[in-house]
Amino acid sequence: MTRARKYGGIALLIFAVVIALQVGASLLVKTRRMRGFLTARLESAFGRTVQVAGFSIHLLPMPELEMDAVTIGEDPAFGKEYFLRAERMTAGLRWTGLLGGRFQFGTISFARPSLILVRNSEGRWNLAGWLPPARPKLAGASTPVGPQKPAESTHHLQTIEFEDGRINFKMGDEKRPFAFVNVSGRVEQLSPGRWQLRLEAQPWRSGVALQSAGTLYVVGDVAGTSARLQPAQIQVHWGKASLADLFRLVTGDDSGVRGELALDGNASVGTTHAAEISGASEWRFQLQARAIQVHRWDLTERSDNPRVNLNVQGAWSPAKDEARADDLRVELPRSNLRGSAVFQTSSPENWRVQFKSMAIQAEDLLAWCRAFRPGIAEQVAINDSLGGNLSLGGWPLHWEEGSIEGKAGSLSVPGLKESRIDSFHASVKNGRFSMMGLRVKLGDDTAPLQAAKARATPVPEDSLEFDLEHDSLARQGNLKLNLRLADATRFFRLTSAFGRRLDQGWEYNGAANGFLAWTWGNHVQEAQRSGSVELTKSRLAMVGLNQPLKIDDSRLEWKDGRRSATIGKAEAFGATWSGTISEAEEVSNATENDWRFQLHADRLDAVELDRWFGPRARPNWVQRLMTSLLGETAASSKASELLRRVSAQGELTADTLSIEKIKLVKARAHVQFHNLQLQVTSADAQWAGGNVQGQVTAAFSPVPHYEVTAEVDRANLAQLPWPSRWAERWGGTASGTIQLSTGGVGREELLRQLSGEGNLKLSKIELRGWDVRASSESGVARAGTSQWKSGEGKFEIADQQVRFEGIQLDGPQARTQLSGTLGFDMSGQVTFLPGVAGGNKRGSKIVQASRGLSLSGPLETPKAAVQGVADETTRP
Repeated sequence: MTRARKYGGIALLIFAVVIALQVGASLLVKTRRMRGFLTARLESAFGRTVQVAGFSIHLLPMPELEMDAVTIGEDPAFGKEYFLRAERMTAGLRWTGLLGGRFQFGTISFARPSLILVRNSEGRWNLAGWLPPARPKLAGASTPVGPQKPAESTHHLQTIEFEDGRINFKMGDEKRPFAFVNVSGRVEQLSPGRWQLRLEAQPWRSGVALQSAGTLYVVGDVAGTSARLQPAQIQVHWGKASLADLFRLVTGDDSGVRGELALDGNASVGTTHAAEISGASEWRFQLQARAIQVHRWDLTERSDNPRVNLNVQGAWSPAKDEARADDLRVELPRSNLRGSAVFQTSSPENWRVQFKSMAIQAEDLLAWCRAFRPGIAEQVAINDSLGGNLSLGGWPLHWEEGSIEGKAGSLSVPGLKESRIDSFHASVKNGRFSMMGLRVKLGDDTAPLQAAKARATPVPEDSLEFDLEHDSLARQGNLKLNLRLADATRFFRLTSAFGRRLDQGWEYNGAANGFLAWTWGNHVQEAQRSGSVELTKSRLAMVGLNQPLKIDDSRLEWKDGRRSATIGKAEAFGATWSGTISEAEEVSNATENDWRFQLHADRLDAVELDRWFGPRARPNWVQRLMTSLLGETAASSKASELLRRVSAQGELTADTLSIEKIKLVKARAHVQFHNLQLQVTSADAQWAGGNVQGQVTAAFSPVPHYEVTAEVDRANLAQLPWPSRWAERWGGTASGTIQLSTGGVGREELLRQLSGEGNLKLSKIELRGWDVRASSESGVARAGTSQWKSGEGKFEIADQQVRFEGIQLDGPQARTQLSGTLGFDMSGQVTFLPGVAGGNKRGSKIVQASRGLSLSGPLETPKAAVQGVADETTRP
């Protein structure tokens, strides 16, 4: 019992002492003098100015000093911003040092630290002056024997740990958008001036959202900074990083490339092996990068997506800001390239790569095309290979020297017999890349069916020939394509197989011969096309048209980025056409297709037009037709939107133009279409032995509406579109003006809404078959002929009828009044009411006869009758 009390008392005394020490130490570190002492020790340990918001200390289980809001200052040579900042720092205190009267730090831990690494204009890093230096070894000094005294160190750090940190980078005063976040690990001093690193971090870039940037692991050891971190050995691993995030980190933008990247590397400097190869000041490095499942962002992954391995061995000289790859290897599944490269680390655009040997299989190139080009048919296969050497570099890219040889191969495309690829040669010299005479001979899928005919008559061979040149010094390039196609259908099958369907909404059958050239400057996307293609003895079928166009002789041209067509002879819409269609030199709106045309047709007939655009094509035919004309981009657009994108104007002429029963001869008009508005101006033609001039205005949205104004001069009444027997009864000429308005879709709706009015002037009128005056006087219809010198009046059109009242016909004896209606069905009723003799003087009062001649019923066989009328009028 006495022993228990004895030990209990000792334990209680020790506990009380510890509590007292803890309380005393806690109060002590809050004094100004102790804070100054501790800050001075920290500045001695870090070699930099230190600011601390507050101190606290714990003695058990091990002495630890905790500091809040720690800021380690920067060397003035690298700027005025802080070097390192942490929310909390914990520093272990060594018992051995405390018992010996020395204040020494053990392990230092940072919570949420932020480190800024700065590289100044002299090429030095601020980190180089912070880590404790290795003890210098004097030249010629002998190696001492026996136990060695530990090297003295200005700083007394042994181990530094950090968690959830961040590393920022600056070049001079410019802060880089690139950084490392979630940094954790430790830096431990193994021996005086020798430090071991174990770090892991995630790459980060400001303003960019990263999804899978992967984790970067760094393991190695470096020496003190008196020898500029030499010797050093570092190993790096970066795994499961997406290519999308890699490009976002480098460029700040999403390049649209998807895939996965893995990277392993190691670097060393100052070691015996590195010094023997590169010298004491150069870093030797080895790098292996692997990319798999490379593809475009909007395409799904495929089993044959490209994969590539990059292996690099070389040296980096910080003094020269130059990285040199002595052994560079690029490996694809079936291809490989070997060479060397040089990069300027201070100017990334200054680089040079020389591939001394290249062995490239076309299957690998096809896999890259599939990964970035949708729609390539699964059956497409290429059996070909390339070889040679090439050197290039810089940005913008410039060519240096090289030679590439392409062997003869084959191309398999669905729907075609195997095509042949001839051997070709490409050279690089004085900054110019040149490839001439790459020829593809298209296979004939109909050859087995025409074998017998082919023996007697040789079948023309379809071929494509490519020439490619690019001058990297002048920053200009051009691609030429020569076409020799007896049947262009094979060419369209080839382009469709590679995901580029040219015949979208239309189908061309026939020969096509000519050349096309694309010329560009800084950007290939801005290439301008030129060239011409001859189309002969061919047929062109288009969605929205019931019948195909027959092209006997036409020429398509591209010049200075403008398209044009010269039509020698083509049959369409029931007519034979000739003329030109060209794209306008200046386009008012980049979203429009602005065209100029001058076309001539031998005959145009509304009946034929209806056959082409009739019931079979009419449902939504405008949208389908515009889709075929404007391509895939129009597939989801409404008809009105498609038409709104079309702007055209020009001259249209026709030998004859037939609209219902109206037949115009030598018709000519200026036509302009813009923003869903049609304007026909300066229109003139010969009609019914006279002339007609006018203009048409049409608005096609939201409901079509038409306005027509016409002026007729000396039209022969006998040649007007009457029934034949009714036309035989008339003589004389008619002149006047007419204004018409209608709207809707379809013939019936247009006729139902048709309305208008006009003025009429007649000359030398003759009515054959009835004597109007004799009939009126006798009370019964009398055969004979009625004549008037002139006539005038007004008429109006409504409800599918022409109504006229009070048309005055001036005869040799008196004036006759004509009134009535004529229907569009060629039936009606007209009444001739003659006046008394002697009523020709202006202002004289005349009395109309009490009876007049009435003609009613079908105009072909009208019924004549005399009807009583009581009326009195005054001549104006």
